[in-house]
Amino acid sequence: MKQKHIIIKDTLLYSGANYIVIIIGFVVSIFSKRVLGVSGAGCWALLSVVLLYGMYINMGINNALYREMPQCIGAKEVAKAGKIQNVTFSYLIVISLVGSVVIWILSFYLFTDPLLKTGVKIVAVLVFVTQMYNLVLAILRARKQISILSKVVVFNSLFVAVFALPGAYLFNVNGFAAGMVVSTALSFYFSKRWGNIRFSLEFDLVQIWHLLKIGLAMFLSGILYRTFMNIDKIMIGKMLGLEQLGLYTIGIMAVSQIGSLPRFFSIVIFPHIQEKYGVTKDVMEIKSMILKPTYLISRLGPILLGVIIFLVQLVVLSVLPQFKDGLDVMKILVFGYFFIVVNEMSSTLLFTINKQKLLIPLYGIMVAVSIGMNYLFITFGWGITGVALGTSISYLLFFLVVFTLASNHIMAWRSIVRFHFEIMIFYIYFLMNILWIDAIVNFSNIFTTAFLKITCFLLISIPVLIGVQRREKIFSLVFETVKSKIISLRASGGVVLK
Repeated sequence: MKQKHIIIKDTLLYSGANYIVIIIGFVVSIFSKRVLGVSGAGCWALLSVVLLYGMYINMGINNALYREMPQCIGAKEVAKAGKIQNVTFSYLIVISLVGSVVIWILSFYLFTDPLLKTGVKIVAVLVFVTQMYNLVLAILRARKQISILSKVVVFNSLFVAVFALPGAYLFNVNGFAAGMVVSTALSFYFSKRWGNIRFSLEFDLVQIWHLLKIGLAMFLSGILYRTFMNIDKIMIGKMLGLEQLGLYTIGIMAVSQIGSLPRFFSIVIFPHIQEKYGVTKDVMEIKSMILKPTYLISRLGPILLGVIIFLVQLVVLSVLPQFKDGLDVMKILVFGYFFIVVNEMSSTLLFTINKQKLLIPLYGIMVAVSIGMNYLFITFGWGITGVALGTSISYLLFFLVVFTLASNHIMAWRSIVRFHFEIMIFYIYFLMNILWIDAIVNFSNIFTTAFLKITCFLLISIPVLIGVQRREKIFSLVFETVKSKIISLRASGGVVLK
């Protein structure tokens, strides 16, 4: 099977698995809140913060493994790839045990509530098993074992539903936390078994330090990136109040749906890029694997934007009418989020060629820019609309700066400018169409309105879809991949039947 078909097949499989996980997670979230109640949910939120900070103790070494293993595999250095796996495991065993012991000790001092004291002790164990589970996930990704990875994430969510929810019902928040420990431990065991992953202790301090130097830069840039993506919510909560933040969550809900598919695709294609780069260490060898996904996202992304906007309008007006004042903010935020989505491959390129350190000051500057713009627009009295506008402008600047920095390694300046121009032309084309359709196509029945808006928008998008198909044959590839999968399933079914 050709690499394109493999990537598409794995993307469809992994995306499908993660959407199942999202649905199960949504159900678990609802029922856990019903069982735990307001105070119990608040306790779990606090324990989740402890878990989050406990996970930072790995210092990004999984990120380093995720890059170095496939590059070694691509260079036919299988023994070295195995050593990286064992060294990472050995480091995590020690550092996770140390971190868990520290959290256990801190449980006597962090809280006075006996319930939370016990909860923190359980979280100390959860930190250890989660580190082990995350390591196996990183190895499955690095090895391109996407079918096993997809099965693992689905089973993990099912384990949470089976063990954490009854735990919450029987023993409140600490039962929920204990259920998370059991479900994560089982997920680690089965993923290790299904992936045929074997570990041995190997303490090579030089190799550990090498991996930490790689991972630490991504670790720090990751913290700054998450800060950049969350600073709007923090500022609204502090300066405008929780009610305004509640309205703003409509936009957050919309952009979370837009960013998921490109993120899943990035996870699938990442080890392919690393293996190819590992063969020659020539960045031009992976040029097409960076630019083609960016091209596809720049053309197909705006279509997804329009559909999401019109669907979210329908959901809010029919199910959440109390949030309708957040719809205009949602549109602004979605328009801006396009530039985050289209920038998906930039950090991948910089990480691949070991330029990840450049991201740390760059992300720090973008955090400052976002804070400044949001603060300025809030002082203008523009409220959450101003925050959405300031955030969207920050997203645009983020794309222009980071994409230019990354593409400078594979493109001439004239080509970069042309690439930017083409992206903006198509973006403006879709933006104008979304706005006029939203303004003109309105009927008394909200379902009819949503249907006609989406229909009109998709009809207008047909020329772009035809252009993408002619250039990249993407829809033919998807069709062929799905068709071959159906044929193989029927063939296996026939064999079983015989």
